Amino acid sequence: MAVIAGHRGVAGSSPENTLAGLDRAVELGLEWVEFDTFLTKDHQPIVFHDEHLERCTNGSGKATEYTLAQLHSLDAGAWFAPSFAGQALPSLRQYLIHAKKLGLKLNLEMKYHNQPRQQLVEAVVAEIAHCDFPLDRLLISSFDHQLLLFMHRHASQFDLAQLYEEIPENWQQQLQDINALACHCDYKALSVAQAKQIKLAGYRLSTYTVNEPTEITALLPWLDMVISDFPERFNEPMSTS
Repeated sequence: MAVIAGHRGVAGSSPENTLAGLDRAVELGLEWVEFDTFLTKDHQPIVFHDEHLERCTNGSGKATEYTLAQLHSLDAGAWFAPSFAGQALPSLRQYLIHAKKLGLKLNLEMKYHNQPRQQLVEAVVAEIAHCDFPLDRLLISSFDHQLLLFMHRHASQFDLAQLYEEIPENWQQQLQDINALACHCDYKALSVAQAKQIKLAGYRLSTYTVNEPTEITALLPWLDMVISDFPERFNEPMSTS
């Protein structure tokens, strides 16, 4: 049975990558939530997805050109619905603390926005340690293979997942190089044959961002996790039999 995880919190019914999204995940009875982090101008990990601020806040410009304090002052909820006005962009520390309090498991995606990879990895590791977040409730993922290589070499205690849009020919070598636990990919570019290969090679397999359950019927027997903006649409048990 595949686990259903919320995408960027629960992006379909709450402003993405906010503490409100974590609360919504609990309301829906979710076990896992996926979210994004990268560094601010003053090298603090912020929970946000886009390189630019316009889509999800009342700010403008590149998020990486603002300090953590400046980003905290922005409204990250009103764009989604008036009832969420005043939601702030959380720091990674705030997000981890709140998720830990709620008992959620986290898929932390490190976003590469042309920042020093070592600095991002070290900041993420430091915040996880500061919050004493249970490592058995945490999965680190990224599209950037170099970030995951650095994480594996310098913080091998973490479970890692390589993110892909399309599965490359050298996927197995890349997963071996980071001792990956899982492979995460866009379901639209994933064939049943590829899914079988990944599972038979011993890796967990997740797909994003699946918002209609019928879209993954053929893939479902091979999936361990399905990441969705609308996890509540998967209201029937997802059998793989």
